[in-house]
Amino acid sequence: MRNNTDKGRQGEFFAAYILEKNGVEVHHVDRSGADLWCRINNDIRTVQVKAATVPRTSKKTAVPYYIYFTKNPDADYFCFVALDLQLMLVRHVSQITASTTRISPAEFNEDTQTKTIQEMIGGRSVV
Repeated sequence: MRNNTDKGRQGEFFAAYILEKNGVEVHHVDRSGADLWCRINNDIRTVQVKAATVPRTSKKTAVPYYIYFTKNPDADYFCFVALDLQLMLVRHVSQITASTTRISPAEFNEDTQTKTIQEMIGGRSVV
């Protein structure tokens, strides 16, 4: 992967693919603060995608985490992508309180991915 822009773009298209696969109409946009516009029923929900290639350890602990910068969100949702696992999680911005969000690799799994997408689309069952 050449740079953060490439990593981010891969995350955006991966997230769009997974959301579309789950019945969400997705439009990729190139705007500050939002990467995807998602139509759910008659509402538009904006999504900022954050992508990481591998989990990293911090100076404080040897436990690996995916690390995402989540300062000043200007969207309705964050979509956190673990590119190496080809999985993602969706969280409403109100759930993110720090400027850096750390997520354990164990949190990324098919069940959690589906659950967080369902929460975003209001509990509607997914395909």
